[in-house]
Amino acid sequence: MTGTDKLGQAKLIIEEYYSEADCGIFFCQNMVGDPMNTIYEDDDLTIDICYSYSYFEVFGLTEYEEIELEEYYYGLRGR
Repeated sequence: MTGTDKLGQAKLIIEEYYSEADCGIFFCQNMVGDPMNTIYEDDDLTIDICYSYSYFEVFGLTEYEEIELEEYYYGLRGR
């Protein structure tokens, strides 16, 4: 999967699950052991969701893609 495809896929998943995880998006694994569910996984991209605290963890994007996805995520608040 190319970078653009990964970013596009991540945006689709984030938008689909946004109402269940509207308290944040992170690009590193939580250190406190919050219960996570993997909602998307392939060779290059993994997206986990914490239903208890309503946030996402995303792995496999470049720093530039992370910034773009984070801007997209926070833009969903106004919709």
